[in-house]
Amino acid sequence: MRFRFQYCETSVTVIADSEEIFQKVVRAILDARNQVEKAIVENPMFYVSLQPIEPFGEEVVRRMCIASKLAGVGPMASVAGGIAQYAVEAVEGRVIVDNGGDIVMRGKEALIGIYPVKFAIKLEFEEERIYSVCTSSGRYGHSISFGDCDAAVVLAEDGFVADAFATALGNEIKEGFGKREIEEAMETFWSKARKYVDGIVVVKDDYIGFAGDVNLVEADYDERIITKCY
Repeated sequence: MRFRFQYCETSVTVIADSEEIFQKVVRAILDARNQVEKAIVENPMFYVSLQPIEPFGEEVVRRMCIASKLAGVGPMASVAGGIAQYAVEAVEGRVIVDNGGDIVMRGKEALIGIYPVKFAIKLEFEEERIYSVCTSSGRYGHSISFGDCDAAVVLAEDGFVADAFATALGNEIKEGFGKREIEEAMETFWSKARKYVDGIVVVKDDYIGFAGDVNLVEADYDERIITKCY
């Protein structure tokens, strides 16, 4: 079953076996947002800083700070993937939470499309597990990016970490970069990020490149199921 939920800046698609699971995901998302909103009041730098800050506050906020420190970005860079991770951890059973392109799942398999190209990341595991695929873009969406690519994608076991590193990867792909510059940036990035993430993908114009454990397959998509603000 496919559900959609929107609250303020949070726009989510949830794929779950039941409406009960969906409602639990919604409650977890609202709880996570409440933790973030309280942290912003307590420490306004948490919201505006483009550099890591020391961990503080409740669980979601602490994990955002820790992930952003690993990636060298501000804590809000991990908010969407972090909220998705927190929501998936709060429920039992198979579920996929797509928080505006930052996706966390519990299950054995999934096909995650990469907009705007006709490719997808195929995930297959022997046992049910939690896993994340998060995306940053300098061309789509409302998140802050200092780069210029269609998609910077990171695969990792944790949505907080994947989202923070996706932002960091997107920042490295600059306007005017061609194939050589993109691959040099990816090689430098991957040499540091591989300790924390499983794989990366970069899409810029007609270039698609990846590093690490990434299974790319050709796939079409229906734009009507892409998570965006409605």
